[in-house]
Amino acid sequence: RPVAAGPVLSVGDLRSALVSTGRGLAVVPVAAEQSVVGRRAAVALVAGALLTTSEVGAPPPVAAGFDEVAVGLKPGACPPDVAPGDRVQVVPVASSSGSSTAGVTSGSPVAATVLAVDAAPADTSNPTVLSLQVATRDAGQVASLAAAGQASAVEVGG
Repeated sequence: RPVAAGPVLSVGDLRSALVSTGRGLAVVPVAAEQSVVGRRAAVALVAGALLTTSEVGAPPPVAAGFDEVAVGLKPGACPPDVAPGDRVQVVPVASSSGSSTAGVTSGSPVAATVLAVDAAPADTSNPTVLSLQVATRDAGQVASLAAAGQASAVEVGG
């Protein structure tokens, strides 16, 4: 069946065929089918055509069982040198509005891996945005804390 550019490929979008290919054609072999399932079609795919590696988008940055959550953190709410690949904990904190100190809110810290960092300029009060990979079961909690301005990131050593 044809597949438009953009949708995630499933097993139902693929079928095997016995073909002989020449050099320069990077066809996805049947043994590598699972390497393209779950990835997006980079171009429109014609039904019955051979699938090449260039027609499939990059693998998703988030592993199965995990979600990506964007967390905007106020200045001072995350280490200044945090970088993609770092392990952090998202710690719930009370909003500091109307108070000179922030206390801890209920909830447990959530383990996360930093996927990307959009650092705010040092001379602004804009948030630094971390794209975090968190377990699917924790994604809602992290998103709620971020939306309420009640999240802080602590870099995990090791």
